[in-house]
Amino acid sequence: MILVTGSTGAFGSAVLTKLQEKNIANRAVSFETSLDWNNPETFEIVLKGIEKVFLISPPNFVDFDKKIVPFIEMAKKEKVKFILLSTLFGTEKNPDSTFGRTEKIVAESGINYAIIRPNFIFQNFINYDIQSIKSGRIYLPTKNSKTSYIDVNDVANASAVILEKPEKHFSKTYTLTGSESLSHQQFAETFSRVLDTKVINIAPSNKEYKDTLSSYNLPPELVDFMGALYAGIESGAFTTTTNDYQLITGKYPITAKEFVEQNRLIFSD
Repeated sequence: MILVTGSTGAFGSAVLTKLQEKNIANRAVSFETSLDWNNPETFEIVLKGIEKVFLISPPNFVDFDKKIVPFIEMAKKEKVKFILLSTLFGTEKNPDSTFGRTEKIVAESGINYAIIRPNFIFQNFINYDIQSIKSGRIYLPTKNSKTSYIDVNDVANASAVILEKPEKHFSKTYTLTGSESLSHQQFAETFSRVLDTKVINIAPSNKEYKDTLSSYNLPPELVDFMGALYAGIESGAFTTTTNDYQLITGKYPITAKEFVEQNRLIFSD
């Protein structure tokens, strides 16, 4: 039995779908339902009878490393055999971040493990930027910097492969990216060609972008988080591509063009 945490989020729900497609027994939990990271008393119930865990932090948890300590202890008590931890692209450069500390805790837990570090996912264009793209523009403060986006379904496919036969992946860390690194100008051109409508890239300054988010009455901490995230893209921190997805699955990740083609109706309705 595989425990899928974050099962209502972008990554967890995609992993859950892949496991269901493979008819692999699973238990889906999320922060909104039966797994309360602020209440360790919920850990024993969700871990009962579990052999493997897909572990991912809820959004914007700045102290996830502290939350998982009692979870790991309960996992050991319940004789969990394997943990697949999903963190972030570039975590190795920030070992003192919550994700860096979480990786260390899992690696030193005594439970067999593997780690995946996905880059930005194509689905961000749907989850966060859909209305902007429908209005004919990409509005992100990245200038000409590039990002090696990957499809969330490819991340889920790699995760399911690892979870199905984890022995091949013990103690390994994978950085999951697409096969191409593109600027948002190139994305705008791809949207324009595939959707047969003009999409332009507007690259505001980081301040202009954050001011725009603030005008939507978003929480200040979220505005700052998004600003920092895209400042990272602007600095070129997310450009690298790897072949880790191919190493795990034997397949190639989908391209930006294929992603837009597959979701044409969503962007055009």
